[in-house]
Amino acid sequence: MSGVDGTAALNAAKPKALPKAAEFAWARQRRADFRAAGGVLDLVLPLRAGGEGPALFCAPPLVGASWCYLSLLPHIGPEHAVYGLQSRGLRRPEPLTVDMAELARDFADRIRETRPCGPYPLFGWSVGANMAHAIAEELERRGEDVGLLVIGDATPQLPGKISIADDNVWLLCDFVLREFGYQPVIEPDDPDPVGHMLELIRARPGGGLHEWPDRRVVGLPRIIRNNLAVAQRHEPGRVRCPVLFLSATRTEETTAEKVAAWAGHLDGPVDVVEVDTEHEHMLLPQPIARIGAAIAARLRALG
Repeated sequence: MSGVDGTAALNAAKPKALPKAAEFAWARQRRADFRAAGGVLDLVLPLRAGGEGPALFCAPPLVGASWCYLSLLPHIGPEHAVYGLQSRGLRRPEPLTVDMAELARDFADRIRETRPCGPYPLFGWSVGANMAHAIAEELERRGEDVGLLVIGDATPQLPGKISIADDNVWLLCDFVLREFGYQPVIEPDDPDPVGHMLELIRARPGGGLHEWPDRRVVGLPRIIRNNLAVAQRHEPGRVRCPVLFLSATRTEETTAEKVAAWAGHLDGPVDVVEVDTEHEHMLLPQPIARIGAAIAARLRALG
């Protein structure tokens, strides 16, 4: 989900005008990402070990898992390690972060444990961009060099009209299904959306979540709801590092409107790259090739 169109990601659980081919491609890629990542749920997921270049740290989108960033690897030079940051609560039941400041402190600690010395380039797509901005703030507050912040089609504020009330559980369950490559078919009047979600997952051996215990699958809507609430309540500050803004052009807001929304929160230089795609499909092969090339060029310069 993005601050650009806060309803986009959850509404995408029920595809409307999106091309069917793109939706099938999205589902196939999600299943492939799941298999390639091995279902690893560590707070820091090493997507690829690297060499001497600066490592890229990717903040999770709404679902909390960062396997989606595997699609970046063919486009980033092997000298750069790539790590995915992942939400608490995925691997085992535990208290979730209460606000963005706590989330940023937690991830900043994990980043510095992984790489004691910067710079610490950050990338976040959708809500992950809001998280990445907060992490950049925290690292700069500690005197660390971020070097590069990549904002993937997000704006600072998520609209509060997106409800996280109990009557939206069906929507959260549909979102889980879509994010993990299943067909999202749960309806608003479903009397037991969580049970239906589990039934659909158990009916597809090899689908990804089939081997997860029930408690872990049932925890996914809770993590999504918490990430949404944390992002909605957050009031971002400012960062000084250079910014690369990635804008999906098939959205209601223009690129200029999206970039202008960050005006009070970015003190460094801002480069903009437009990508001809929907927000939800930015990590599919064609758009990620353009995105990856833009990130790779700036990582090389940073190195």
